[in-house]
Amino acid sequence: MKKPVLVVGGGIAGIQASLDLAEMGVPVFIVENSPSIGGRMAQLDKTFPTNDCSACILAPKVTACYNHPLIKTFTWSELLELKGEAPHFTAVSKLTSICAVSPFSANRSAKKRCALEFDGSRRSAVLARR
Repeated sequence: MKKPVLVVGGGIAGIQASLDLAEMGVPVFIVENSPSIGGRMAQLDKTFPTNDCSACILAPKVTACYNHPLIKTFTWSELLELKGEAPHFTAVSKLTSICAVSPFSANRSAKKRCALEFDGSRRSAVLARR
C-alpha cells in the first residue's frame, strides 16, 4: 500500500491534486477550513480564457472527490501541527463539526470541537472529542 498524502486546502488545485493522486492509487486526506471544498472557484461565474461556466467545471470534480474511495475530506478543519520529516510525519488537525442535535437530547449544543490526528496511515485517522 502506498503512503497517504495530506492535501491542505480544498480549492480547485487541491481537488485536482487529490484526484490525480487517488487515480494513481495513493490514499489522500484533504483538510479544508471552510464548510465545503471548491474554494474561490465556486464563487465565480465564468472562467478565463474560455468563458466556461465555473460550476460546470467544478461540480464534477467535487462529486468525484467525495465519491472516490481513496479520498477522505475533512471540512471545517485546520492544520495545527506537523511533526516529523517527510515521508514519515504526523499532522494534527482541529476539526470543528456542526452536528444535528435531537431536540430530545440532553446536549443541545450544535457545535462541537474535535481534535483530529493523522499518524500517516489511512485507517488510523483518530478522532478524539473534547
